[in-house]
Amino acid sequence: MWEQVVARFLWNKHKWSVAYNRKEFYDEQVKEYLQNWEPSMAVSIVDVILFNESWELIIQKRAKHKNHNPGLLDKTVWGHIQYGDPVDYTVMVETVEELQCPSLVVKEDEDFEQRLRLLKDYVKTLAIISHVDTGVMRLDKEMKEGTVTIANRVYLYFWVYGGRVKNVDKEAMWLLYYNLEDLKDEMEKYPGMFTHDLHYFIKNYEYDIVSFIQLIKKVL
Repeated sequence: MWEQVVARFLWNKHKWSVAYNRKEFYDEQVKEYLQNWEPSMAVSIVDVILFNESWELIIQKRAKHKNHNPGLLDKTVWGHIQYGDPVDYTVMVETVEELQCPSLVVKEDEDFEQRLRLLKDYVKTLAIISHVDTGVMRLDKEMKEGTVTIANRVYLYFWVYGGRVKNVDKEAMWLLYYNLEDLKDEMEKYPGMFTHDLHYFIKNYEYDIVSFIQLIKKVL
């Protein structure tokens, strides 16, 4: 399938993004890593971690047919940004396509709290999403070739939603609900059950996660 994703050269002085066929991107980057042990390009993706009204993180178990990290526990939702699509639009598309959950994206912290207060009686029907961070991250992926480091230009979001979610497109086998401490404990005991991505985000964004949970407790 011809699917154009957004990619960016890592070592080129020019910083513009280019359209890249998704399969060709991964085929090239796997080859690049096996030859040079370094990625040469980054693919743009959205990563979204869902929290419910009980302050739990919702984690997906990836389907076993997936090319990357099959069968591992991962973030709630993630997806490639299609060339020409705005990032926030991609987030909304992914939440609808993967979990049948309509959403509203808010970028600024102050605006997020303000809108969450306004819409707190509607979080069972509408997910309120906060943009957290953007950056290029080198993340290990379990693939048929083994563990391969792929560079991701990550747009990270947290969202709160109190309604039912439904796995529609079989991206995930099922969803699991964790409070933060139980998740950290299980990740420490059974690290191989979880994706490198989730290890990275829980370790490097714990402060943001705790702050987000505290905000949910305060508002809801």
